[in-house]
Amino acid sequence: MTTEHAGSSLHRRSLLMGAAVAGAAPFLRASPSIAASDPAVIAAARREGTVSLYTSASTGPSNAIAEAFRRKYGITVTVYRAGSADITTRVQTEEGAGRPQADALIIEEPGLSLVRPFLAAYDSPERAAIPAEYKSPDATLIRMYVAQIGWNTRVVAAANAPKDWVDLLDPKWKGRFGSLDPRVTATTLAWLVMVGNLYGPTFLQRFGANQPKLYASTNAMSQAIVSGEIDLGLTNSFGVIQMAETGAPMAGMIPKNTVLFGGNISVFAKAPRPNAARLFCDFACSAEGQTIINVAGATIPTHPGASAPKAGNLAEMSKVHTFAQPDYKQLIADTPRLLAEWERHVR
Repeated sequence: MTTEHAGSSLHRRSLLMGAAVAGAAPFLRASPSIAASDPAVIAAARREGTVSLYTSASTGPSNAIAEAFRRKYGITVTVYRAGSADITTRVQTEEGAGRPQADALIIEEPGLSLVRPFLAAYDSPERAAIPAEYKSPDATLIRMYVAQIGWNTRVVAAANAPKDWVDLLDPKWKGRFGSLDPRVTATTLAWLVMVGNLYGPTFLQRFGANQPKLYASTNAMSQAIVSGEIDLGLTNSFGVIQMAETGAPMAGMIPKNTVLFGGNISVFAKAPRPNAARLFCDFACSAEGQTIINVAGATIPTHPGASAPKAGNLAEMSKVHTFAQPDYKQLIADTPRLLAEWERHVR
């Protein structure tokens, strides 16, 4: 898939088909659903007694789905939560030492591509309702979000807030806005490719000249905006929603062209508890599981029976936005060049 604002990798028709009802079903519709897991897998998973989850999703959604799974099946979930780069390193180290520890994985690209050699092909029965464009043999997309601009409503009036990415270059924001650090968060690398395609090679130079402050996570960025450390920032949609839900002075807007990101569920080929891994994957793919993880994470589900209304749905969003998705294989190959350009222009 290529990062082009024409949406060549995710055509408008497939977006509408895959997400037309993603935000329309009420919460209770998903709650009473019964997992389609093989009874033999359920019984074996209960005998294994626990499942180890490595996840790059934030603490709220990770803990929410872990606790819901425990309540449903009586199986404890041990959660290791970290950034996708740290998870990738940990998996590679454990696998290289011949001591795999994790059973299931929730991770974003490009981390997913880097750990693919260690994943198992698993076609969960709960994937039947999920559109094909969200599935691969070893991974299922279960939560999505987009790049956007967020600001402190006590400092920035809506009329004066940026309306597009190029507005971040306005000198009035010099030293008063933030960005997620691409050396830590790969979402910024995908954003760099998009704005380069949209505005040309001088964009990054002008962006750096405006002296953005760098942050290692969406949560850190959100806290900096709310505290007044910065006025606004290049962030992710779930960060704005989560902060606004707490009553914090934060609002945001999604530019017409934006990047679509997502978290994937997978099971490890050498999972110490393979049945618990498959059962957890079934739950995460289901309408029930996706509603829980996306409501808690303020993200968008891919299962048509799941609902996370505050995050919106792609059918409605695609009427006014054009989504880009990076070619992650190419993004990985280009990372050294992209980071070198970033460090040349952004201090």
